[in-house]
Amino acid sequence: MNSADQNKFLLGLVLVAAVSLWSVDADAAVCTRNSDKAITNALSSGTACTVTPDEVRFPIYKFGLCETVPTYLNYQTACEFLYDNSAGRTIPITTSSTFDLVKDISISEGTYLAAVVLVGNTIKVKHSEQFANPRNGLEENGTSYQKSDGLYCVTRLDGGSEDDFVSNLDCGDSSLQAGLFSETNGAYDTNGIGGRCSIIAGKINSNISFTTSSGKTDVCGMLDGNTLETYSSGASNATKQVAVQTFSNPVVVSANTQTMAIAFKVTNMLSIEAQNKTVSGTLSLYTQAYLDGFEIRIDVE
Repeated sequence: MNSADQNKFLLGLVLVAAVSLWSVDADAAVCTRNSDKAITNALSSGTACTVTPDEVRFPIYKFGLCETVPTYLNYQTACEFLYDNSAGRTIPITTSSTFDLVKDISISEGTYLAAVVLVGNTIKVKHSEQFANPRNGLEENGTSYQKSDGLYCVTRLDGGSEDDFVSNLDCGDSSLQAGLFSETNGAYDTNGIGGRCSIIAGKINSNISFTTSSGKTDVCGMLDGNTLETYSSGASNATKQVAVQTFSNPVVVSANTQTMAIAFKVTNMLSIEAQNKTVSGTLSLYTQAYLDGFEIRIDVE
């Protein structure tokens, strides 16, 4: 940015919306459905397919654009923040929701190679699903487990780690009321397998990354906004997660820019997975729902 560009340009509106125009290139394919819109995938143990959740709620603390691709160490100084709220704001996102994260913003003219978002670990999801064949939900019940089964499965009104909870779904023979399941350990937690994030050749090296049509996103668990998480016996001390997305096509802001539309993607970001669990001496197949993917799209006019 040259010296003449030090003035910041006031944009009329920053609109944050969830849209269904693109999807994450995740390992799991999109779930197949029959004419009744029921999922037909057999989903044996260790397999998965993806769906679009009914609703996801992200606690957002910071959102910014970066002229250089930042790391978890320097993002606070390398990026220009359009939204910065130390208390955080929880945003409910669906494929049809629109809302204003901020009204009018000022941003410097320049070419932005990346975006950065700092979110809280308490990410919530609500979803209802129908299957062509009965599925099992599995819930811890004291020192034992409680099973539910049927063609209809919904997220349970509860909270905890998706990994520790066995299953966050309840299933039944008729439609059920979905609850808002709260992931408290971090939706993108890897239980410390090989460490989460490091910096190699000045760039983030993360075990959690997503390649999408909008670019590549790396996610790092953070103790706070400044400090990378650490692990003890596989457990993370993270309270937040920073996501750095490197754009496939840089965002260009010029003196003629008037509006900027920002979208958080939710399409096919919920992975429906099957796992085996031994219950009362019997191997049981249960179904779980995990958040999978993270993508931002920005359009300027």
